[in-house]
Amino acid sequence: MSNYESTVEVIDPIGLHARPASQIVKLVKAAGVTVLIGRPGDKLVKANSPLMLMAMKVKTGETLAVAVESDDEAAAAALVAEIQELLRG
Repeated sequence: MSNYESTVEVIDPIGLHARPASQIVKLVKAAGVTVLIGRPGDKLVKANSPLMLMAMKVKTGETLAVAVESDDEAAAAALVAEIQELLRG
């Protein structure tokens, strides 16, 4: 299994709050892959719990690193694009 890595920007005026965190977890679980999210340079957390995502206290305008463990690069890129959409607010 290989990693697809990218970044996303938090555009939502409230930051990474309960609704997008829950939607990201639902999306990741439906995809059946492991996704790690966090600030670039920091330890990334598994995107399988809304509480883990909200505990990062990500604010509007921050950039997050996203790593998807998948052999299908196109599917991983599509998943990252969907995560970016959820962070638009």
